[in-house]
Amino acid sequence: LNSIKSIVGDKGTMCINSYSFQTARHGENFYLEKTKCTSGEFSEFIRNMTGSLRSMHPSFSVCAMGKNKKKICSNNSNTDYGYDSPFDKMLKLNAKVLNLGMEPGYNPFQHVAEFLYGVPYRYNKLLNIKCFKKGKKVKKHFFSFVRYLDLKWNYDMKIINKKLNQEKIYKSAKLGSGKVYCLYANDYIKTALKLLKKNPYVLLDQIPNYKKNRIPFDGITFSKE
Repeated sequence: LNSIKSIVGDKGTMCINSYSFQTARHGENFYLEKTKCTSGEFSEFIRNMTGSLRSMHPSFSVCAMGKNKKKICSNNSNTDYGYDSPFDKMLKLNAKVLNLGMEPGYNPFQHVAEFLYGVPYRYNKLLNIKCFKKGKKVKKHFFSFVRYLDLKWNYDMKIINKKLNQEKIYKSAKLGSGKVYCLYANDYIKTALKLLKKNPYVLLDQIPNYKKNRIPFDGITFSKE
């Protein structure tokens, strides 16, 4: 944290995902100030720090520290990756992505690109999760851009990693036995969208096993209207 802060400086802002998948997967309530995040120990460390601010979303919250933390993590929309989400606001502030060990193709803005392009293998799910802020129930309908669980596929980032390298989108340096990667989120989005335009399944290991007459391949709608 001190290393990052020394580079970001007093006028910068550091954000980290503070996701809490136990709410959607196991039906746990979401308490903005208390619910632990499942994004790793560093995320949980930041969440518990004095001065950090967490956005309101039961599964896909973001914690921020620094100058623009309120701009990014306050008064957000009800979506995780769409308009006025923390990630949308980061794009408007021309944020950088920092990956510690993980290759640059896989980062939260991957899902922003999928959301913007409207890939058919994910959808907006309305969440039935009770949310609380300062002990009071939050009366909002939150939703998340999630995968269809009955479709078979996994992410495969080889193509986008190759493209990011070819276009010299990121910088990298050694970090222990791995590497640290840094790139602008907007550059990543532009590259991902170009690839998705050519092939909507470019980020996957295979075309999903869509089944006719089942969402999202549910055929004509006249008889259902």
